[in-house]
Amino acid sequence: MLTSHQLAWDSTSLGALKRCPRYYEYNIISGYVTRGESVHLRFGSEYNNALVTYNQRKALGDDHETATIAAVRYALEHTWDATLGRPWTSDEPTKTRETLVRSIIWYLDKFAEDPMQTLVLANGEAAVELPFRIHIDLDSTLTGESYLLCGYLDRKVEFAGGAWITDWKSTKYALDEKYFARYSPDNQVSQYAFAGTMIGSEPIKGVVIDAVQLGVTFSRFQRSQIGRTQAQLEEWLTDSIHYIRQNEGYVKANYWPMNDTSCEKYGGCPYRGVCSASPEIRPQLLKQLYHQRSWDPLVVREI
Repeated sequence: MLTSHQLAWDSTSLGALKRCPRYYEYNIISGYVTRGESVHLRFGSEYNNALVTYNQRKALGDDHETATIAAVRYALEHTWDATLGRPWTSDEPTKTRETLVRSIIWYLDKFAEDPMQTLVLANGEAAVELPFRIHIDLDSTLTGESYLLCGYLDRKVEFAGGAWITDWKSTKYALDEKYFARYSPDNQVSQYAFAGTMIGSEPIKGVVIDAVQLGVTFSRFQRSQIGRTQAQLEEWLTDSIHYIRQNEGYVKANYWPMNDTSCEKYGGCPYRGVCSASPEIRPQLLKQLYHQRSWDPLVVREI
């Protein structure tokens, strides 16, 4: 089996390939990531999971206050390092344990009477952290196996006479039209919208971005409805299939070219120092500067 040949694609791996094949090779295939914890990933994960906890408890019949306490308890427990006997610390002043708990409480308080109602599945569970695995009409020319799109949807809700997918985001930027414009087009939102149309008994109207702007002394919230027409979703799928097919050529050649027009984008590529070095010393730099982890979109996430 080709270990570098990916068959299950989530928005992270597909986005990495679209960004730069070399970035995809380093980050997804080889699994090189910067040493130390990413504050941004940690904060986003804890914030997301706390809100999932709230919606799960509400679906089980808890009132707002009880569910809020459960969400805050989750955040406090998961940001406490039992080994060191101290709370999680962060070098990013807007993303700390304090701003995390504050944002959770203020968000849930702001939307205590939320017009968006979380759907309840047939098994009685809340439609949050919904996993999806969608087989697309595409087989690998290398192995003959089927490709699939996979991932998790934050929440499926009933709103304005229809079903929507919601996605929680955190940012330091002002929540104005410019901020929300970044999601059209956007690979992750398009994949979520596509998945939303493929699962469940009713089509979705779009994706609602529920964003929080984080400051040292404030948390501000705004939501925006992001639409995708059927034609746009079909175009996204066609483009994605093109990239996946293109990746087969990279796998066959065992070579992922550098897209040097992306080096300064996305806040700067974490591998720029490696790519700027001569090719023969890059393997050594990768081992010295990064540690490796395995990225498998099919691994079940636990909360």
